[in-house]
Amino acid sequence: MPQLTQTTKVDLTRHRIIEAAEEIFALKGFRAMTLRDVTHTAKVNLAAVNYHFGSKAKLMNAVIQHRFVPINEERMRRLNQLTQKHHPAPIPVSDIFAALIEPLYEQAAQSSHSNQLIRVIARCLTEPADFMRTMCKEYFSELCTAFTSELKRSCPDLSEDELHHRFFFSVSTMLGSIIEQTRLEHISGKPHTNEHLNVIGQRLVRYVVAGFEQNN
Repeated sequence: MPQLTQTTKVDLTRHRIIEAAEEIFALKGFRAMTLRDVTHTAKVNLAAVNYHFGSKAKLMNAVIQHRFVPINEERMRRLNQLTQKHHPAPIPVSDIFAALIEPLYEQAAQSSHSNQLIRVIARCLTEPADFMRTMCKEYFSELCTAFTSELKRSCPDLSEDELHHRFFFSVSTMLGSIIEQTRLEHISGKPHTNEHLNVIGQRLVRYVVAGFEQNN
């Protein structure tokens, strides 16, 4: 069995700490999460947490980055591909929302910890406003600007105010749908499986587009 290098050991320790913090955050929230909880779950000492992150706030930032940056990068990759494909014409609204919504559902469907991702999203939405404001500004402002700019080109007759409201309704529907899988089980009478998430994401795109394009 090959021996792990020092760099690999350090990376594994960092990843284990992030996973432990994510688990506790999903269960308790940021304020109730303690570094003692994290060290116990990750089976490391406090010095390791301080070495890798320095503070609970920086650790939480690493958790959010670990979960959401890959999804956002995939969203932007797809949007950029669409821009190049349709240039100079505007992108169809359905394609824009597919690029926004489907990577989230695909990530949840592919992940062996899909429920963990869903719990993290749900917990983020219940955190105090300052937490959400900081997170959205750091990880979602650029994304929102890129997508709303393309939607404006595709729907030039919408006022800026109307466009922002419709985008807000669409994003809220996306987030509500992914965290309410238990409610879907109750409505449908069928157990939730990861395989269903891709189908839900595709159907959600059609639903959101119909509302977004609705005439005034």
